[in-house]
Amino acid sequence: MNDNRRTKSQLIAELARLRDRVANLEISESRNMQTEEELYHSRQMLQLVLDTIPQRVFWKDRNSSYLGCNKSFAKDAGLNEPGEIIGKDDFELGWKGIAKLYRDDDATVMTAGTAKLNFEEPQISANGDQLWLRTSKVPLRDRDDNVIGILGTYEDITERKRVDNALRYERNLLRTLIDNLPDAIYVKDRACRKTIANRADTRNMGLQSEAEAVGKDDYALYPKEVADKFFIDDQSVIQNGQPVLNREEYFIDSVGQKHWLSTSKVPLRDAQGQIVGLIGIGRDITERRRAEEALRNERNLLRAVVENMPDLFYFKDAEGRYVLNNRAHLRSIGVEHQEDVLGKTSVSFNPPELASQYAEDERQIILTGQALLDREELALHKDIGEQRWHLTTKIPLKDSQGNIMGIVGISHDITEQKRAAAEREKLIGELQNALADVKTLSGLVPICANCKKIRDDKGYWTQIEAYIQERTPAHFSHGICPDCAKILYPEYKPKEKH
Repeated sequence: MNDNRRTKSQLIAELARLRDRVANLEISESRNMQTEEELYHSRQMLQLVLDTIPQRVFWKDRNSSYLGCNKSFAKDAGLNEPGEIIGKDDFELGWKGIAKLYRDDDATVMTAGTAKLNFEEPQISANGDQLWLRTSKVPLRDRDDNVIGILGTYEDITERKRVDNALRYERNLLRTLIDNLPDAIYVKDRACRKTIANRADTRNMGLQSEAEAVGKDDYALYPKEVADKFFIDDQSVIQNGQPVLNREEYFIDSVGQKHWLSTSKVPLRDAQGQIVGLIGIGRDITERRRAEEALRNERNLLRAVVENMPDLFYFKDAEGRYVLNNRAHLRSIGVEHQEDVLGKTSVSFNPPELASQYAEDERQIILTGQALLDREELALHKDIGEQRWHLTTKIPLKDSQGNIMGIVGISHDITEQKRAAAEREKLIGELQNALADVKTLSGLVPICANCKKIRDDKGYWTQIEAYIQERTPAHFSHGICPDCAKILYPEYKPKEKH
């Protein structure tokens, strides 16, 4: 009834208010629809992002039951769609064997209300393979800041882990190798400071550990005169990119002993090819240098002996060409300098018949490996223009593998001995001929006490003159002694000597 009593103006005003409310409701509904549309598009965009990124994303409630995930996570869990994971927990998925580990992490994050970021953990894939993950978990909160669950992400780092393990193994292998090599191995940066030093290099520097060398340059480790040489080489490698190969250099150790190294240095480059330092390798050749010096001294001594010995000494290669001759031999073949005979054979310095004999002897030595010992042979001495006798020995010279590489010959001049021997033989012959003419009387010779006749071997008595003449080269001339002359010729008186 009251409505009937309302005035028209009141009804019109009421209608206007109702229209305003309807209009406001329509506007509000429109806004809600727009908000829902925007929310829908935002959710679609978020899902698209979640399903596109390579990281796996999941979220759980306070009981560690899954509320959702992206497609990558669903695939790892062996599910077809993300929606299939809602309401499940880790004990219902392929990695149930390590589900407790995951739930403990969840509880730690939710209880503490703090994130756990970038930690590594294992995962069992749907086909049973073990994977490695880098995981982060953060607490989810409501409007009142209460923790209502967790949000987690992870990436599969199995391949990276495998590569890292392989790289770590290779680095360990390389480190073990360089630390146990006898050669000193080191790395320097562009400022020539050591960044790596193996055990041999550490010993060379007189240090106990690599840490004592890292960050130091050679001026802090060696005397200045030694460091200066090292620095020049280092700068050449770093500035010019030119390696230094097999450079022989020395250093002084902690007790003042000189050591020799055969050093090689090469530039160290980064991925862009820029020189960032150098790698050095130093081989200790101290013993080799000492051996070489000793060998050099021995060679000098041997050369001095050979050069000054009176015997003729020479060395020929397997083709019979002269390689080394002493002064005596050079003089004998008519030359003064070693260069005049190098590469030449005996043919160049001897008559054909002698050169041919020498060549044949040496060929047999090369073929059989048997030495020729104390051969008497003729040789032409051009320095005095005559042939002389030599007592020659030639032996094969072998290399370290036992291969014959030539011959060594030594000839002793025996001409004077030969002449003396000839004279001796001549004298002996003459004496023998003389003795052949001598008939020796010996033993008891029966002689008559009165007539002085001698009884021969046949029993005949003969005059003593005849007996002696038959048995010796002696001959008799007859005369008379003074006593017999007085008896036989008393009238004869020799003149007295005044």
